Amino acid sequence: MKRRGGAAASAARDLLARAAGVKLLLLDVDGVLTDGRLYYSDRGEELKAFDVKDGHGIVHLRSHVALGVISGRPGLARKRLEELGFRHLVFSQRDKLPAYEELRAGLGLEDREVAYMGDDVNDLALLARVGLSAAPADARPEVLAAVRFVARSPGGRGAVRELCELLLRARGAWPF
Repeated sequence: MKRRGGAAASAARDLLARAAGVKLLLLDVDGVLTDGRLYYSDRGEELKAFDVKDGHGIVHLRSHVALGVISGRPGLARKRLEELGFRHLVFSQRDKLPAYEELRAGLGLEDREVAYMGDDVNDLALLARVGLSAAPADARPEVLAAVRFVARSPGGRGAVRELCELLLRARGAWPF
């Protein structure tokens, strides 16, 4: 007879095992690294806000895994991403699978070695391919139903930090 909670414990073990095998973390930008809102200055410049807590999680993680972005929008976030140590930046890709395939193959990785956090329906195909799929708490319902890890925090407000901590804990590298 199985104990109650056996399925939950098994899912938690599976999640940690997947997280331990990740060599590349890919993120969407709008709705994941940002809250998805776009701000425009009076001169028409587009502005985005990034959460320092997410950045701090990335700083802890960047010596353990490669970091990349695949985004459907232009690369207005490039400066912040480069500051954080992202080396693989792909922008203006609504269909993210071809960019993912090229990047994954170029790095010699298998799908199971990649984690991706996305928040909207254009992320679904990529989320279905990677070894560890993740979403912020405020992702579209279709995305929440499709991923293995749902952060408690919304996009641009700590969701990426939670994923970073999961990846670090799975490696025994989260010091707190």
